[in-house]
Amino acid sequence: MGSEHTMLRHASERLPAAGVGRTNRLEGVSALVTGASGGIGRAVCERFLAEGASVFAVDVEEPRWSHAGARAVVADVTQAAEMDTAVQTAADACGRLDVCVANAGIALHQTLMDGTPEEWLSVLRVNLLGVMVTFRAAAARMIADGGGGRLLATSSTAGLRGESESGAYCASKGGVNALVQSLACELAQHRITVNAVAPGEIQTDLQRRGVTRRAQVLGRSPEELYEELVTRAIPAGRLGTPHDVAGMFAFLASPDADYVTGTVLRVDGGQLLV
Repeated sequence: MGSEHTMLRHASERLPAAGVGRTNRLEGVSALVTGASGGIGRAVCERFLAEGASVFAVDVEEPRWSHAGARAVVADVTQAAEMDTAVQTAADACGRLDVCVANAGIALHQTLMDGTPEEWLSVLRVNLLGVMVTFRAAAARMIADGGGGRLLATSSTAGLRGESESGAYCASKGGVNALVQSLACELAQHRITVNAVAPGEIQTDLQRRGVTRRAQVLGRSPEELYEELVTRAIPAGRLGTPHDVAGMFAFLASPDADYVTGTVLRVDGGQLLV
């Protein structure tokens, strides 16, 4: 593989166009997705729309994309009042809220000695507290309506196996996994399932920034690190795409996952197996 760009292009060429060959498993479902401006959040919105859902795309700024059927909602996941309003907007428009995807997240690549408590708190506030705030707002409405629902979070394989110089991020995602398991027990009585998806190396801006930083620290090129990832660290032989992750969210939001709760499903091309 000659370059990162060549590798990414080859991976994306294997993907079907959005909606091709898919059923409308989510027809009539109302869904709210946070962190919807790009990467995984955008792909989840697009997949849900392709499968027939009504989608409310939430971000701290209005999403930088448009798609027929999606409605933008501006809100900060760390602010309870703003997320309460976002959930109310989505639920009132559709009469209920069926699915909530807590996807918003940030990263911090620092050693323990370089990072400060304030920087750690900024990551934990978005990645962990933000999931709690989002789920709390969504669950309150689902419980009040009495129809059950799906709470889904974007975790990471970094929450399942630690990564060097990513302590805050790993801790936040490990916390998400534990939160999902706890809430799955707590909310089952209300017919609300709670699950997480744990992506591995996925082609997003967040991932590219991380690889670029590691390359700078090691005095190597990003292309070299990408080459090592796909040839030595990922049995599938390629990076994942946001659409790979979106497909898992679509499954968990669908009737096919009625009996699935408290799980953290890896989408990593087998990376944690080696």
